[in-house]
Amino acid sequence: VAEPRNLTVDTYRALADPLRLQLIALIAARGPICVCHLEEELPYSQPRISKHLATLRRSGLVSTYREGNWVYYSLDLDGLGVAREFINELEQSIRTPHAADSC
Repeated sequence: VAEPRNLTVDTYRALADPLRLQLIALIAARGPICVCHLEEELPYSQPRISKHLATLRRSGLVSTYREGNWVYYSLDLDGLGVAREFINELEQSIRTPHAADSC
């Protein structure tokens, strides 16, 4: 039986790779951007970059649109919101009194 999808886990797994972090940073700075321009910026092959972009797309961190033969990547703010929401919940938890606080 497959486990239900956990968007937070998917998001952080996608962000856990150094190349994907580079891709996210480049897309944020220069997006929407075509994979051909990402190839120019990075010392990796197109298939390797495309594989990592697919992971980012599946996790919801980037979205795509096609223009002729070219596919353009941009950040998906909803996907970034999943990561941000988890961090915000952690921060809120730190400020919440806990049962162990009265021991």
